[in-house]
Amino acid sequence: MKNLKKLELHVHLDGSIRPTTISELLNISLEKANKLAMVSQKTNSLKEYLDKFDIPLKIMQTKDNLTRVATELAEDLQKDNVIYAEIRFAPNKHLEQGLTLDEVIISILKGLRKVPIKTNLILCMMRGDSFAKNLDVIKYAKKYLGQGVVGIDLAGNEAAYPVNDYKDLFLLAKKEGIPFTIHAGEADGTLSIINAINLGAKRIGHGVRAIENKEASNLIKEKDITLEVCPKSNLDTNIYNKLEEHPIKKLFDDKIKVTINTDNRTVSNITLNETYKELKTTFNFTDEDLITMNKYAIECAFLSELEKQEVLDLLIK
Repeated sequence: MKNLKKLELHVHLDGSIRPTTISELLNISLEKANKLAMVSQKTNSLKEYLDKFDIPLKIMQTKDNLTRVATELAEDLQKDNVIYAEIRFAPNKHLEQGLTLDEVIISILKGLRKVPIKTNLILCMMRGDSFAKNLDVIKYAKKYLGQGVVGIDLAGNEAAYPVNDYKDLFLLAKKEGIPFTIHAGEADGTLSIINAINLGAKRIGHGVRAIENKEASNLIKEKDITLEVCPKSNLDTNIYNKLEEHPIKKLFDDKIKVTINTDNRTVSNITLNETYKELKTTFNFTDEDLITMNKYAIECAFLSELEKQEVLDLLIK
């Protein structure tokens, strides 16, 4: 699996900070850092899982720290033989010590550019944030579009904040020509997937609960939607009890375009290599199947057609 070239379209920066870095910057033991940042056993809900982001966010409040964690994530992706990644984060979460949104975005891009793999950023609007805060995300995505930022997302506690609450924001993003993906069909049911697609999302973060509803799965195929599937975190948030129950193989066999992602490398204590290995062992995916899923990732990546061809050439050469 290490030799297989890969893409990752759904990985959160704040959920992927090395525990050693947390230990060093907070001056705590590695054991404590692991306990604070990782899910040690299955949580009861997505909300409980999201609580693990509190500690990483404490250290992601300075330019140097933001640059460092971005560089380290890019290095970790490189170790997984990732040839292209779209890394997402919520810029408004990093302003507690006086940074501006410009400084946050520039510091992270600076870190990513220190590592010779192709990466871009997706800026996350957050469920529960004010309209004004989320509007800022759209404004800054527009400002940096094509300069290291490629789109926006809506993340956070799905069940408490339905997709349609953010309809006006996505209408604006669409008007501004900003590509977007939406977290849906994870903690919330299939209606969230249908609503996200109807708002114009071409990709769905997770979306695995489409398996529960024929209308949702048919709409995904009809509209040529791609799912950013993150198997390990779906287990950690208690959607499924064990990997054997995960629907990724059924979705793939049903000709739904699925891609393989880690979501949060540290919180879920997983790498992309490990994810591929577990999926291959559990579901007997062939190497050709895995390459097909990476081709799906290229097709739906927030890249120009020329860039997509360049990444495809890297994948298959």
